[in-house]
Amino acid sequence: MITCLGTATLDIILRCQEIKPGSKIDVTETFFSLGGGALNAATTFKNLNLPYRAYFRLGNDLIAKIIFQRITKEKINSKIFYHQGSSQFSIVILTPQKERTIFVYRGISDHFSLAELYQIKQTDFYYLTTTNTSPQIFYRFLLKIKPKSKLIAINPSKTFLEDRHAYRVLSLADVLFLNHEEAGLFLKKKAGTLVLGKEIFFKLKPKILVLTLGEKGSITFFENKIFNAGIFKPKKLVDSTGAGDAFASAFFSNLVLNKNLNDEVIKRSITWGSANASANLEKLGAQIGLLKKKDYSRYKNLRIVKISFV
Repeated sequence: MITCLGTATLDIILRCQEIKPGSKIDVTETFFSLGGGALNAATTFKNLNLPYRAYFRLGNDLIAKIIFQRITKEKINSKIFYHQGSSQFSIVILTPQKERTIFVYRGISDHFSLAELYQIKQTDFYYLTTTNTSPQIFYRFLLKIKPKSKLIAINPSKTFLEDRHAYRVLSLADVLFLNHEEAGLFLKKKAGTLVLGKEIFFKLKPKILVLTLGEKGSITFFENKIFNAGIFKPKKLVDSTGAGDAFASAFFSNLVLNKNLNDEVIKRSITWGSANASANLEKLGAQIGLLKKKDYSRYKNLRIVKISFV
């Protein structure tokens, strides 16, 4: 069973013509989609027929009712913590120039209390997006679950990484997902991806560190090896919303499906992550393009270069 923790949001996607300040903007297409770290990952796990449960917070507003109706229809296994207040939603603006602007209202969805985290049942696997939960709270939760877990993956937020207490939380991760910007933010320095990756890998000592680089691919650190991978170029770039979640959740799914970690498992995990992200880029929203289990076999021969380092 995978415990999946994070946010649930309603994404309101608007496709517009060029935006000119002070003018009326015509919307040419609208699309409503579920999103958020918990629901995006849960959808990947569901599509792969993996046992999972998603935990997230909602308010008592109209957005919460819409999200609940959609997850009920999609049969997403979930545990919801309800609170007085407003739920999270996003407005995504897409232009013909492939530019994307996102307005995010986080409401009460963006942080968990220790009491809520302690309600989560012990499982073998954890896929955790930190949202903006206090690192001190997250640390106590991880100390509780770590002894009996098999793999803990963490996909932290930028706000979380800026906190000085983030280090000891991330040092408890078995699998850590960051992008280049987040890696620099965490170390508070600007450097190349390999330099940042090596420093984080040696400092935190996770089993696996993955740095995603958007259209430039990804770099994965495992044991004394680095796997430098390209991407599966999407047939048509439609919307990049949720691409990072698509990559990380598919990568982690393959780890769950394999009892042992080795080079071939890592390569397949990278391939799955790249495939899921590419398919996601071809559709509007964070979930509609996510691959089904049978679809992964179509994606082969991803460029992956393995090098050793000391």
